[in-house]
Amino acid sequence: MTIEAKVVKKLGNFYLNAQIKEQGIVCITGKNGSGKTTFLRSLAGFLNIDEGYVKINNVDVTKLPPEKRGTVIITPDSYIPGLKVKSHLMWGAKIRKIKYDINELDEKYKDLLDGISLDEKVDKLSLGQRERVSIITAIIAKPKVILIDEAFSNINNKEDFIERIIEILRKNSIELIFTTQDINDSQFANSHLRMEDGKLLKIF
Repeated sequence: MTIEAKVVKKLGNFYLNAQIKEQGIVCITGKNGSGKTTFLRSLAGFLNIDEGYVKINNVDVTKLPPEKRGTVIITPDSYIPGLKVKSHLMWGAKIRKIKYDINELDEKYKDLLDGISLDEKVDKLSLGQRERVSIITAIIAKPKVILIDEAFSNINNKEDFIERIIEILRKNSIELIFTTQDINDSQFANSHLRMEDGKLLKIF
């Protein structure tokens, strides 16, 4: 599956003019304020672009609302407050009308949950634990593309976690674009791009 986009967006004095045509696991590095978040929000449909297009597997989704694009975007604050972990995980399946048994999910994602209780309130978890739960919820929903905006940074044993979810994503033919300020995270990607002043530069 290929992600192809040309995103032109002006926000105040900031001008984003970025293009991408990649598949598999894509890492985007760059400083704060370089345009990474704006780019992902545009791909997901939460920001209307001024010019350009967004295509997923050659299907133009530019004018589709977020819920119909087949994308999920995860940030450090994208968890659903008030839910227990098990309800949070099941929420991803319910919105896609996918039938899962919570015991099946617990067994399947036990290593990724890393000891987090299914009966714990998500609000009471650490930031890194909430990021784990949000990312697992997104995987369970089985979108075409998961967009992760710097939501690996607070996770314990980050490298092991990233390796494990990438294995799951590849098995389920789910694409991943993730942003990070840690250039070492690019080792897990098929492609590495750097955002500089609203433009994407190909590293590999």
